[in-house]
Amino acid sequence: MSPQTKNPLQNTKWEDPNGLTVLFTASDTVKIIMDNKLLTAAQYKVRDSLVIWRDLIKSPATCDTSIRGTYVYIIKDSLLTLRVVSDRCEERANILQTLMLARDE
Repeated sequence: MSPQTKNPLQNTKWEDPNGLTVLFTASDTVKIIMDNKLLTAAQYKVRDSLVIWRDLIKSPATCDTSIRGTYVYIIKDSLLTLRVVSDRCEERANILQTLMLARDE
C-alpha cells in the first residue's frame, strides 16, 4: 500500500506566467483554460509521484483520446512541474513538460 493515498493535485488551481490556468477538479478531470476559454480537458489519476493523463476532448490542442501519458509531478515551493515518463503523444508531452505552474490559492 502506498504511503501517499491522498491526491495532492485534487481541487487545486495552477497558473503559468502566460496566463494559462490548469484546474484539477474534485473528481478525476483536469481542465486547461486560457482567457476564460476551455482549451482542453483530460482525465487524470495520481499514483504515488505519477500522474496518468488522458485527453477527453478532441481538439487541435489534444491527442487521440485513447492515448495515455504518464508524468512525474513535482510540487516544490508552490510550483508544479511535470516530467514525461512515457507518452506516445509528443505534442502533449512537449507542452506539459515545459509548463512551470504556480499555485493559485
